Amino acid sequence: MRLIETWSLGLFLLLLFLGLTLRAEEAGQAVYFGKKESTEAALIGILYDLKQDQQRNSLKWTKATELMGQFLRAGWDEALLNKFYRVTKPLYATQVFIPQMDADSAPAAFGVQDTVKPRNWLIHYKGQVSPPKAGRFRFLGGSDDFMAVAINQTTVLIANHPQIDFENPGWKGVREDPWVPNGRSVKGDWFTAKPGEIMDIDIIVGEIPGGSFGAWLFIEQEGVKYEERKGQMVPTIFQVARRTFDLKGDLPAYADMPEPWICHQ
Repeated sequence: MRLIETWSLGLFLLLLFLGLTLRAEEAGQAVYFGKKESTEAALIGILYDLKQDQQRNSLKWTKATELMGQFLRAGWDEALLNKFYRVTKPLYATQVFIPQMDADSAPAAFGVQDTVKPRNWLIHYKGQVSPPKAGRFRFLGGSDDFMAVAINQTTVLIANHPQIDFENPGWKGVREDPWVPNGRSVKGDWFTAKPGEIMDIDIIVGEIPGGSFGAWLFIEQEGVKYEERKGQMVPTIFQVARRTFDLKGDLPAYADMPEPWICHQ
């Protein structure tokens, strides 16, 4: 009897340890999507489930590539997203740099893992920003499955998985260096910005079939000499505050910004 009791206690402690480890891992992954509380100026992240309406009724499968093409052509008109279930509590992010992980990590980060299945969802990060120095800039990056960036409602980057294409988005890019986990990154359009000039920024990332997800957004300033490793540029993560957490997992080479951009609230 005592042997059975000891075995049961050991099994209980093992399951408890595994449960605590899993929750710790989930909490560690959640930080990549943003914080639940706004402790500093940050981008606001809103999760949409393309499988449900606002009343959480099931919708016919929405083709995300078609929806995103319409959304971008309409100048990033959020009215096109209004019919979908929108998580009421946002997250606050200072960067969009997410290592490859299970696609259910996004709903879990927003606390809706029980109501949003890990496929056909998107996150819309938005805010108002300005650079620490004047210059010409461009975004670059990659994602699994999709990513798009706009400045003042004008698309300046689409950096999808190589097998994902938005339908007639009105913008095309070229895959070049640096490397990202699903191949070469995409380089965006150059735009001019200066300190004190406040610009709207919108970033969309999302997942279609489920499985794994990742997104890596960098920024480059024209004329700046960047570090190189093995003959490739090491770009800086686009950040609106200094990073306060460790980055782990399947990530491209990166550097933190010496001077983050300013996020205005």
